[in-house]
Amino acid sequence: MTTAIREFATSEIIPIITGKLDGPEPERRLRANLVLSQILGLAVTRYIVKIEPLASASAHEVADRVAPNLQRYLTGPMDKS
Repeated sequence: MTTAIREFATSEIIPIITGKLDGPEPERRLRANLVLSQILGLAVTRYIVKIEPLASASAHEVADRVAPNLQRYLTGPMDKS
């Protein structure tokens, strides 16, 4: 199953995200990987493992809390400090 998820992510999801970003390819790829890690982690925690209170939080509440991180991954500074 992990292989299938990895193949789907690298062939379908990552190219869609990187294709919408500006900047050098390595940076776009890193940004896309960060976004994917957030989304996959959220999906596992909320829908598979069902850890509370995330599992029962409203979609609106989850989006409000996760969106700033996703936005930072997509467009924020990439410095290491």
